[in-house]
Amino acid sequence: MYILGLSGGFRQGNMDSAACLIHDNRIIAAAEEERFVRIKHAPGLMPLQAIKYCLNEAKISFSDIDLLVFSGATYKNIKEQLKKYFIFRFGHCPEIVLVEHHIAHAASSFFVSGFKNAGILTMDLSGDGISTLMAYGDGTKITKLKQFERSNSLGAYYNIITQYLGFNRNNDEYKVMGLASYGKPVFNLSWLLKKTTEGYIFNANAIRKIDADQPFPSMQEPLYNREFIRHFPHPRLPGTRITKYHMDFAASAQRLLEEVITHLATQLYQMTDSRNLCIAGGVGLNCVVNARLRGLPFIENIFIPPASSDAGMAMGSALKVAVENGFKFERLKHAYYGPGYSNRDIEKTLRHIKCTYRHCDNIPLFVAKKISESNIVGWFQSRMEYGPRALGARSILADPRLANMKDRINHLVKFRESFRPFAPSILQEYAAEYFKDAIESPFMTINFDVQSDKRNKIPAVAHVDGTSRVQTVARNVNPTYYDMIKYFYRFSSVPVVLNTSFNVREEPIVCSPYQAVATFYESGLDYLAIGDFILEKRKKL
Repeated sequence: MYILGLSGGFRQGNMDSAACLIHDNRIIAAAEEERFVRIKHAPGLMPLQAIKYCLNEAKISFSDIDLLVFSGATYKNIKEQLKKYFIFRFGHCPEIVLVEHHIAHAASSFFVSGFKNAGILTMDLSGDGISTLMAYGDGTKITKLKQFERSNSLGAYYNIITQYLGFNRNNDEYKVMGLASYGKPVFNLSWLLKKTTEGYIFNANAIRKIDADQPFPSMQEPLYNREFIRHFPHPRLPGTRITKYHMDFAASAQRLLEEVITHLATQLYQMTDSRNLCIAGGVGLNCVVNARLRGLPFIENIFIPPASSDAGMAMGSALKVAVENGFKFERLKHAYYGPGYSNRDIEKTLRHIKCTYRHCDNIPLFVAKKISESNIVGWFQSRMEYGPRALGARSILADPRLANMKDRINHLVKFRESFRPFAPSILQEYAAEYFKDAIESPFMTINFDVQSDKRNKIPAVAHVDGTSRVQTVARNVNPTYYDMIKYFYRFSSVPVVLNTSFNVREEPIVCSPYQAVATFYESGLDYLAIGDFILEKRKKL
């Protein structure tokens, strides 16, 4: 049975459009539309190019799809709209199944967690009128325990904080998380959000009122209103200097979010008695919160999928329907479900755009050597990652031992704010040596404290608060990437490389060879390792 799961939609507020194709009990392909159309989050789009990719990867036609699953159960006339769309685009429409937004989030985590049972917590801005879901997963069933309506939204809370600090909501929340480490939680934000015996209350009076058809303002407008400004009268204008006030405000907002979510997790444990916890939804990408959850005394195991945002609902909705049809899935070990390109395809592109390049017999060895010599390398290998994190397929790599490497990449390659941290990829067997209480963490969704005696060894990937958002790398999952890090270990005595996404500021991660070459030449990268080929920039004399 071929099941095609979709996220996205026709409304401007539909973000993170994606497609995922499942055949029986195997995930064949999954990718976000933004990677193909080159518009971050692909707002207001159906995942047309992602669908075509999934079909091509499986070598099937659209008419071979048995079930089409869409995560948006309460949208008015959505089945009829989808049917018209697919007949228009493909001349055919399979049977359509609708899945609730937060159930799709829950399924994206629980059904590939490897847990027999788990408490499930999904949190985002809103979907199908719900902003937070507390549920219990047991075998093939997900049971709702408690849900919070759209007006009572943790996503809206963090949206407001993001905009107040001069960033773009639904895009820059991770900047707030990074900035928070520079400040102290000195502001009282309980007027806006507070814990309650029922869970929490977000003060929706802080949000500008629109109308029933558009519950939130567009992302070009402020989400907060005059009442919010009356309490906090100093919003930062985009592009202006970041002060201690802004750092402290970010720290205060982040700390409050952590306290509320740990409170929810505690209540969830009391309801389920399960020591396993599954997280999903856009708020689930907050790796500082996830670290707090993992440290709770009653949590033994935690799972956060690589695509926790709305893009993950494409996989989640397909998984739910597949499980209902009797199929089972192992624990998700990797996120490499996107497009891959053969050496033949890559060389065809390089010749077409008349690049100077050369073949390399041992890419991992070459890249490790160049990184150890303080070069910054673009890394384009195998199939692309599904989700927002670069995990060793579409990455920018550098030496974590150099204290100035963070500033070099931020200013010369990524063209982004200087406070933004970078993540480490580490050989899995050395994780506990470098990070406190380290566990397998292949998706870079949890922060860990750097061991005190290792901070001076990897300063470029240790954040100002002494933490890192870690990716553990196993050879059986990504042998090429693993071998490169192991070669680097031989050169440097450090089993860690700096890993950041292969893109520049405000652009999606590169998907195709052409996009990789374009980003290589428009940024300060020194080398590009693409398939078995090397591109090198001529050094100034």
